Amino acid sequence: MPALTELDRAVRPPWAEVPLAVRSAVEVELAAPVAKAWGQVGGYTPGLASRLALADGRKVFVKGLPASHPTAGSYRLEGQVARRLPEDVPSPRLLFTVDDEWIVLVFADADGREPNLRPGSPDLAAVLAALNRLGRTLTPCPLPDVPSVLDDLGPLMQGWSQLALAPHADLDPWALRHLDSLIAIETAWQPWADGDTLLHNDLRPDNMIRRVSDGRVVVVDWSYPCRGPAWMDVVSLVPQLVLAGHPPADAERLVLSRPALNQVPAWAVTGLAAAWAGYWQLNSRLPEPPGSIGLRDYQRKIARATRRWLVHRTHWS
Repeated sequence: MPALTELDRAVRPPWAEVPLAVRSAVEVELAAPVAKAWGQVGGYTPGLASRLALADGRKVFVKGLPASHPTAGSYRLEGQVARRLPEDVPSPRLLFTVDDEWIVLVFADADGREPNLRPGSPDLAAVLAALNRLGRTLTPCPLPDVPSVLDDLGPLMQGWSQLALAPHADLDPWALRHLDSLIAIETAWQPWADGDTLLHNDLRPDNMIRRVSDGRVVVVDWSYPCRGPAWMDVVSLVPQLVLAGHPPADAERLVLSRPALNQVPAWAVTGLAAAWAGYWQLNSRLPEPPGSIGLRDYQRKIARATRRWLVHRTHWS
């Protein structure tokens, strides 16, 4: 599977194009001027994402976008969540926010790279270890005011039901042939959605960094938090592994043996796979968000990967 490139991602403004008043406010909080900035790739939101080297030798990571942008609310929510994460959570520490003309989040620097999930990658063990640590450090949920996963995702994860209202000509033959069955199982995860873990809810390789300093994986971009069972974040890695080139059976062997899955029935996992597949199938058909490049293409790819996993689990012809 080809790796994503800068051309597949959002068009991000460099630090130098951020309004002077915003840059000055950040430097005042940092108590040091910025000496150098490096733009970072990853993700699909068209906001600032840069590592900054300060004149006193420190480094930080900044992300932000104009307060008037349609997705500004997700940045504000991410800041509220990151500020309250326990110290032992594998995630960079939020240093401060600037919320005025722009919303800017300033994090402790995490020098590293996006982990490689391809078969045989040495990064896989570090990613799985990070998932285990997330479950341990975020249970019980430290943010009691976040929505439950059922309230948050339940209305969204009914893509097959929505697609059936006006079947698309480009829907693949397997999905068309089994559309009624997919509708029947896409809510099977819901009876197992009760839990008291803070879920990240968007675990992808570009929301992870494998640090150079110690090889550990940290998780970033807490824009869609909710409260639920730890197994849901763990299982979300399976379609990412399939997308990275793992056969579905191998991806399952790596992930479904995790302790968080001990009491979860197979049909609930299958239902969640169906719900994700329908969600991505439906959303990949929407217009590209303003300033984003590649989001819908990514959703088409992850929808196909999840369908492969679903075929493996259901054995439907």
